[in-house]
Amino acid sequence: MSIAESRSVRGLGVACCSAISSLTGSPTVGLYLLDGAEPELVYSRHVAEGLLDNYKAGFWKRDPVLDCILTRSRVVDGASLLGSEHWPRSASFEMLREWGFSYNMGGPLRCGHKIIGVLFTATMDAEAPYTPLLRQRMDMLCRAGSLAVTNMMNSGELEQSRDAIMLPERAVSPSPAMLSLRLPPRSADVAVRICRGQTNKEIAREMGISDQTVKEHVANLCRRFGAHNRTELAACLLRDSSRH
Repeated sequence: MSIAESRSVRGLGVACCSAISSLTGSPTVGLYLLDGAEPELVYSRHVAEGLLDNYKAGFWKRDPVLDCILTRSRVVDGASLLGSEHWPRSASFEMLREWGFSYNMGGPLRCGHKIIGVLFTATMDAEAPYTPLLRQRMDMLCRAGSLAVTNMMNSGELEQSRDAIMLPERAVSPSPAMLSLRLPPRSADVAVRICRGQTNKEIAREMGISDQTVKEHVANLCRRFGAHNRTELAACLLRDSSRH
């Protein structure tokens, strides 16, 4: 009920995180909305920034789980979709394993007959692939989430919630000089590029530093501003800059 009664994107993400953890045993959650050329991450917990970066950088275009969700409009997990024999050799498994996961699962969030969002989860337990029962539970969560996003869309809350979390396309990035008044110079340079929507790899290449150094800057900035991920961090940076 807490999922279906959610009245904001963040509230929906929090409710889904709690329910997924209770029903599947994994706290990992990624909530995407489909509005534009690519899925937009609006909430995530217990997911490495690097995995989110890889997904945003283009893996979503060849994600078999996402493709199945969008074409068949149903809950699916990667191992069952590709088969237990092919899953360990798939690009999806390789990407997940790099960040400590073994299996993934996702399902659609609908408004009427249209899919307007996708809910993902993943587990680190290599001995516990997703079962038909867990897919059934995920389907129940997605149906409740669909009620929530439908209500938010009808009331206009969906766009308002997204604007509060997402970096608006027309937003102007804060200048390095503005941020350097409150941040170390290199952190300020990273912060500006985060606000522009650049990935860690893009930031590292542009600044001439390693991916790991960028990750450390991002982690430090998240701690400083109390953000859970880079999307929330960008919003925090913009709000903080607008006050000065």
